[in-house]
Amino acid sequence: MKRIFNGSGGRKAALILSLCLIFALAVGTTLALLTAHSEPVTNTFTAAKSDIKIDENVENGEKSSIQVENIGTATSYVRVKLVMNWVSDDENNQTISSEPVGITPEINTDDWFLGTDGIYYYRKPVAPKDAAMGKVTSNLLKAGSPITEPTVGKPEGYHLEVTVLAESIQAAPSTAVEGAWAVTVVNGALTSATPTA
Repeated sequence: MKRIFNGSGGRKAALILSLCLIFALAVGTTLALLTAHSEPVTNTFTAAKSDIKIDENVENGEKSSIQVENIGTATSYVRVKLVMNWVSDDENNQTISSEPVGITPEINTDDWFLGTDGIYYYRKPVAPKDAAMGKVTSNLLKAGSPITEPTVGKPEGYHLEVTVLAESIQAAPSTAVEGAWAVTVVNGALTSATPTA
């Protein structure tokens, strides 16, 4: 019988066998490490929400206050459109007169501006609902200047109806509001994209 480990050929065979064992152990350990896994982690993200509520004060046929409250979770910019119509007094079949209303309300121009699109923009971002301050706009109407139904130019059998439409958009990033509305953001404040004369 021939001996396997005699002479120099035996040493080579033992060395090759040892290297094969080391290689097999290394590959096995690597595969074990690569196939190890942990339990999945669930991350829940809630997107910020822009949502608003219109607060109006109407007494004795006068609309003296129009404010917008941010009831969302995102700091937002706000804009308001006033739609004025003569609506018939007939309760069963209310119709809208084609006669123009012709009222230009006096606006609080310190905090609001009239855009070229006929919409009023609040200059400052409005804080989210959980903020301690700044979550309600100032009055759109100038102090002491309510919207009232005029007696001159009013069609007979009609009354004035003022509908307030408000819209908000998340303040960050500012490029979102600039892309959606005809405004620019300068130091966090809205300005008209097209300067008015």
